[in-house]
Amino acid sequence: MISTETRDRQALIRQIKAKHKHIALQWIPGHCQIAWNEHADALAKKGAKITQTHIRETNCRSVELHFKQVFQSVYRHELEEKLSKKPWKQEITKLTDWTRRKAFADFRLCVRHDCLGTHLHRNGISPDPYCTQCSLREPIDRNHLGQCAGIFNRTECERYREARTKMMEN
Repeated sequence: MISTETRDRQALIRQIKAKHKHIALQWIPGHCQIAWNEHADALAKKGAKITQTHIRETNCRSVELHFKQVFQSVYRHELEEKLSKKPWKQEITKLTDWTRRKAFADFRLCVRHDCLGTHLHRNGISPDPYCTQCSLREPIDRNHLGQCAGIFNRTECERYREARTKMMEN
């Protein structure tokens, strides 16, 4: 469904074309001290110095798609740069060969967003981080899962799922 604003723009463009005028759309954002806006402003200044030519007609939709692709590309690059600095980044690459259940458990354990006692306490959900399944009185996290006497499964993935299930029961 096309928005009213888009229909109005398209109608205006048709009216101008009917008068045999050429249209060149050039988007230049204002100054707002916002990182993306400043980046766009720098690009706009650079683009303003380029001689405008009418090589082909361009509709609003193609301009919108072009900007979307540019911003997605920049965002993807920034995201990859931020992720490369994470200590768990190297471990994530091996997840693609695993089952969904194992990959899910390992990812959560790697990024420490695992819904175990330590994570829940860190986020103010649980009053303390300690394991309720054994007598070790240690915070329950990835390290503790391997030595907890109250969890009986063999693999880390199964131990993680068992620990979460038992925590929900308590």
